[in-house]
Amino acid sequence: MSQETPIGNLGGGISDEDSRLVDSILNDINNSSGPSQGQGGSQQGQPSPEQIKMMQQQQMMRQQALAQQQAMAQQQALAQQQAQAQQKMNMIQSSGSGDIMENVKLEAKNIMTVVFLCILFNIEQVDNILKGVSMFVNESGGLNMQAVFLKSIVIGLIFYVIKTYLL
Repeated sequence: MSQETPIGNLGGGISDEDSRLVDSILNDINNSSGPSQGQGGSQQGQPSPEQIKMMQQQQMMRQQALAQQQAMAQQQALAQQQAQAQQKMNMIQSSGSGDIMENVKLEAKNIMTVVFLCILFNIEQVDNILKGVSMFVNESGGLNMQAVFLKSIVIGLIFYVIKTYLL
């Protein structure tokens, strides 16, 4: 006695296209076999155990192919991450201590400009000008954070102008 699995129990992520394909195959089989094969009227629309087994095998093959595609995608993503990590390591290794000194020499004008501007804006005369505005003075008579913020913005703007038009 063979055990039959109802087709409703076979679900499990079959796409619409696959479902239409299976329906088409079943219709072709039902139309070609007809009632002459000795199946009773109650089983005319039911697939045979061999057909069910074939559909199960097809679904398993589709799932295996999907799993292989996912594994390949994961391998490609991992290889790309490894390549990026290797690129970063190469950049770190290529920027040794000699390169840092070369960069300092190349940027010496910019560095000296920033140092000069910071010294210039931190002298007592500039602080006294800002202390003349009550908004920039705290309770103890010193400059507050608004004054420091203003000085840093002015230093940044002056540096931009010098770098763009003079250096």
